Order: sequence, then C-alpha cells, then structure tokens
Amino acid sequence: MGLKGFVEGGIASIIAGASTHPLDLIKVRMQLQGESGHVPNPALQAYRPALATLNGYISLMEASHIAQPQPSRVGLISIGARIVQAEGAAALFSGVSATILRQTLYSTTRMGLYDFLKQKWSDSDTAKLPIMRKIAAGLIAGSIGAAVGNPADVAMVRMQADGRLPIEQRRNYKSVVDAISQMSKQEGIASLWRGSALTGHDRNRIAASIL
Repeated sequence: MGLKGFVEGGIASIIAGASTHPLDLIKVRMQLQGESGHVPNPALQAYRPALATLNGYISLMEASHIAQPQPSRVGLISIGARIVQAEGAAALFSGVSATILRQTLYSTTRMGLYDFLKQKWSDSDTAKLPIMRKIAAGLIAGSIGAAVGNPADVAMVRMQADGRLPIEQRRNYKSVVDAISQMSKQEGIASLWRGSALTGHDRNRIAASIL
C-alpha cells in the first residue's frame, strides 16, 4: 500500500466518519427510545380507592384492558429537529471526537495489518494473495482493528446518548479522553471493551469482504 495510501485511507475514513456522525447520533437516539423502563399506568391509579372499598372494585383482568398511552413514533427528521431545539445544533456532533479517534485507530490498524499480512502471505512466484488467505487476512485485520478501536466506540455511544438523560444524571463528557477516563475510573478498564465481541464479529466480516 505504501505510506501515502495508508495516510490517505486513514484521512478518508476520518472525514467519512465525521461527516456522517449526525446520522449516527440520531440512529443511537432512535434506538434508545422507550428505554425509560416500566411506568405505572396512570389510568390504573384512579381505581386504587375503589380497590380499597368493600363493595366497589374492579378485577385485575378489567384493569389490564385499560388503554395505556402509546409513545409517539418519530422518525429521523423529527429526532434531529428535537435534538437541535433542545440541545442546540452543536449537539448533533456530540461525540465526534470519539468518532475521529475510532476511525483513526480502527482504520489505520486494519489497513496496516492487512498490508503486512498481504506481503507475508503473497505467493512468492506470482506475488498474488490467494483468495482464502485474503479472506483470512481481512478477518484477522478487522478483528484486531475492532478490538483496538472499541474503547473509542464505547465512548462515542456514551457521548451520543448522554444528551437524552435527565440533566442531573448527565455525565457531561468534555471529550473522548474524558469519557474514557471516567469510564475507566468508575467502571474499570474492562468496561472499555464492553461489546467488543459483537463489534469484532461485525467489523471482521466487513473487512474480509472489502479488503
């Protein structure tokens, strides 16, 4: 690949990640909709006095049929507009420093390791890499790259989701370094690789097919 191609590939990955970051943030917010947990049905609260009386009461079956208010379904544009209204336009780029770090670590590690394996495993006569070795090199490079970039990936999701928490519960990460530092101190170093197995499984398939 050469140093030039290596640097150009890394820069392209960073620009692509930063450019699509708002869409990634909105996706995370959409995935977290309805996460607030079980909230008692307000309609049932009105029947509590009746349940306490001698003659007037309703059965649990009757209570279960009382309609609960359904959360409104919102799409990509609605979520984006809400974020801008509630947190400002800059909130769409919350965690972008983590995206940049993730792309730097993942993409450069993946491409650099793949190039190294390609040179080592290429046929000495034809200077070509057989298809099975090419797939294996992609899987290995993608897995290791995902493991290296996972702390930044976790930090990015935390930073993107922080804005939807109640103000008193927000962690208010200043940067990806601050997010990683807080997670390490409060939850241990292992928390930085939470979900790394699934991330690696996804990334190595992509790397194997692309590289």
